Amino acid sequence: MTVTGITGATGGVLARMRMLVPDLPESTRLTAECILDDPHSAVAGTISDLAASAGTSTGAVSRLCRTLGLDGYPSLRVSVIREAAATAYGSWNADISREIAPGDSLADVARTLEAVGARAMHSTLAGLDLDAVAAAAGAISGAKRVHVYAVSGSGVMARELELRLSRIGIACWTYADVHDGLVAAAQLGDGDVAIAISYSGETDETLDMLATARDRGALTVAVTARPRSRLAALADNVLVTVAEATTFQDGPLASRHSELAVVEMLYLAVGQHDYDRTVQLLSVTERAVRPRRPERRRTHTRTDTTGQH
Repeated sequence: MTVTGITGATGGVLARMRMLVPDLPESTRLTAECILDDPHSAVAGTISDLAASAGTSTGAVSRLCRTLGLDGYPSLRVSVIREAAATAYGSWNADISREIAPGDSLADVARTLEAVGARAMHSTLAGLDLDAVAAAAGAISGAKRVHVYAVSGSGVMARELELRLSRIGIACWTYADVHDGLVAAAQLGDGDVAIAISYSGETDETLDMLATARDRGALTVAVTARPRSRLAALADNVLVTVAEATTFQDGPLASRHSELAVVEMLYLAVGQHDYDRTVQLLSVTERAVRPRRPERRRTHTRTDTTGQH
């Protein structure tokens, strides 16, 4: 997926900017971070004022505009002001800090956690390439086999996706061990789908599994925070996540809410693709597990005991 593809995604300029931040050159990245930290103040003045606040140059501001597909600073300024006024971006710094201090009350910690999670999901969904979601969902709904590759913490999200897809009749398996994953990937072919989840997009084990699946002819999907990563380059469809860091939670740990948002979007899009079948299977599987629910088992036990007396 190219940068052009990202700027063409659904969502505003701030959401697209946040997706691009990890891979931007330093001066352009510092300019973007300055805007994201305080959108209203950052673009309140001239292009020179923004460059000075970011500690960069007017050239860096212009490069950011071009990267975002905008024709100059005036367009950037109007877009930022409009989006900040309509979303939580504008009040982030004024209301809630990203940092958790030793003396903060648990009420403050809870507010920070809520805000960080909400921002991560909002930024991810606002900038998500919905055409890529639709293409991946269509392929998954008709796939013979779906593999999900991820290691370490990303494996948790892979398992979440497997649980959801299996519930609606998709033949899905997850692989966290590279040896098992390579053996399985080597058996894929046309009509199969391989999904890889990696925050960095540079995890060798995940890359190897997805590359093998691609070489065998499977449609490939990447879920990553780095749209310019090697993983993204391997994939037919790239779904970009946005992490919101806070104290004790940065990098991969900060990406879980956004990864879950993408997992949920894929699941819902697949379910919607064959709506009647999804509804039927959800009903069938619900009935299958209903007798195992603790509250029903307790009720049955009390009834049986009473009958014995």
